[in-house]
Amino acid sequence: MHNQFIKKLIVVCLVFVLLPATSVLAASSLIKDPVLAKVIRADLKLSVKKEIKATDLKKLKSLYAMELKSKISNLQGLEHAVNITDLFLPGQNIKNIKPLNKMKKLTFLAVEGNQIADISPLLGLTNLQNLVMDDNKIKSLAPLKNMRKLTSLLASGNQVTDLSPLQKLKLEWVIMNDNKIQDLTPFKNHPTLEYLYVEDNLIEDIAVLETIPHLTEVYLANNPLNERAEQVVKKLKKKGVVVSLVSDEADEEK
Repeated sequence: MHNQFIKKLIVVCLVFVLLPATSVLAASSLIKDPVLAKVIRADLKLSVKKEIKATDLKKLKSLYAMELKSKISNLQGLEHAVNITDLFLPGQNIKNIKPLNKMKKLTFLAVEGNQIADISPLLGLTNLQNLVMDDNKIKSLAPLKNMRKLTSLLASGNQVTDLSPLQKLKLEWVIMNDNKIQDLTPFKNHPTLEYLYVEDNLIEDIAVLETIPHLTEVYLANNPLNERAEQVVKKLKKKGVVVSLVSDEADEEK
């Protein structure tokens, strides 16, 4: 009888101590993604045994998740990192960037090479100055329309058709190769734009480029340019603008 009681007690203890401990740990952990947690621990020099808390995340000023063997897919919990100014998450497996919407101090965000389609969580990040989001699944740039501090936008390899959200921004660099852009008129008389890369799009008319006062370089390879484009290119070159109609790959083949 005594032995049976001891055995039952051991089983109950194992169920009560071990299993609940695992579930409590999972439920109380702010960072659900183990790869992201590892990056954060390394940055903050936290022990593997120490649970990441909101107070820890508030200490983060920058985070670089690069050259990882495994990929980050879940940003849940990162919304507590409200003091981050620079966030680099290239080549991961991220689809949902909602946790970023609390990062009001963010000035540099790089999320290229992910699975992002919806960038609406960026709507209130008005301190952003540099945004890199190449090679995602983005169709609309509408959430960027009030980012008055944004000076560089890199969004090649997406599915963007409309540039009008960029009309009133103080952009100097726009690199949007390999999208579905047809119309450049949102850049008419753009006061700050200097470098425009729109290779591999659907652009026919480039007359608007003559109205951009500080245009320095424009890359137009692999677009179905109309007959008038040749004259526009000549005028731009005469003004000192570097105009490229041949892609780098084509140059290398030569």
